[in-house]
Amino acid sequence: MKKFLFNAAQRIAPRTFSNLRSLSSLQLSAMEKEFDQGPARFIHYERELRNLRREIDELRRDNRRVAELYDVVFEWAHRNAAERGVAPIPDQAATVARVADVMADTQVGAVDGGEPNPTSTQT
Repeated sequence: MKKFLFNAAQRIAPRTFSNLRSLSSLQLSAMEKEFDQGPARFIHYERELRNLRREIDELRRDNRRVAELYDVVFEWAHRNAAERGVAPIPDQAATVARVADVMADTQVGAVDGGEPNPTSTQT
């Protein structure tokens, strides 16, 4: 079965199959070189891994700070707009109608070749 798959792969995609074979042999030789260097190489990898984990933790903390700042600014803007009387009043019915029109245009456009729906009213 394995030989059959190899032959099929060679017939279907000969260049890709040869590239995979050469890549596989390169990876094996690289791994052998790494094992020849001894445990020092693995210690180096462990240190690098620890450093990368620290960097990831720092990025997570930064991401959390940005999210908190975003929330604070959003709340401030919302409160400020409400105090000045310029806060938008959500109209759920109009929103649903707009979404339904857009979805209808998308479905009609997909069926008739991309022409917009002339009967829909977009605001």
